[in-house]
Amino acid sequence: MARSGRMFEIIQMLRTSSSPLTAEAIAARLEVTKRTVYRDIAALQATRVPIEGAAGIGYVMRRGFDLPPLMFTPEEMEAITVGLSLIARTGDHSLEEAGATAMAKIGEVLPSSEPSTTQTHLFVSSWHAIPDPAFDLRLLRRAIREERKLELRYRDGVGNLTQRIVCPLAIIYYIDGILLAGFCELRQDFRHFRHDRIEECEPLDLRFNGQSAALRKMWRDSHDLFYYETEENSP
Repeated sequence: MARSGRMFEIIQMLRTSSSPLTAEAIAARLEVTKRTVYRDIAALQATRVPIEGAAGIGYVMRRGFDLPPLMFTPEEMEAITVGLSLIARTGDHSLEEAGATAMAKIGEVLPSSEPSTTQTHLFVSSWHAIPDPAFDLRLLRRAIREERKLELRYRDGVGNLTQRIVCPLAIIYYIDGILLAGFCELRQDFRHFRHDRIEECEPLDLRFNGQSAALRKMWRDSHDLFYYETEENSP
């Protein structure tokens, strides 16, 4: 996460917390070190953001600090509400948590004249038939963002177990499954891996910086997302 985004997250955490937050708690949620949190809070305080507290005690935000209001039309708010609610159908629990946090943030900064996101007339079923993964799916999304290669232990539909090094490019959410699309170094081609057949997923220190956009275009040009193709039925 970029520093500006991280500092925004710190502000949001402190604004919505009912009790002081320690640097350790903030660092755990942001997945950074406590030293990084101390530096970010010091930088925020230097720009007159009203954060009070100290290391080892915890930090609070003084009342009265507001972010600029968001302006959405009623239909835009309905689209956001339905879209974030539909995330529950993906079976991606960490993405669902992020959606709930996003909804709370929107509710915090909406002008009082706008409809509340917590009292809606739109409801979405969260039912889905997607199996739970053996690992946290946020690992895949982070690796895609960071252009970081993944080492996978993958078991195909007939039980064969293989070790793969993959450049992850995209995640496809279907009604009954999730596919990771990537360039497989073993096959030297694009492949799709069912999330529930990935037994282990390990991010590597190997990067493919600057290549993901071109690889993703090649993959999209040669694959139909409406065809449910996985590694075991690839040519």
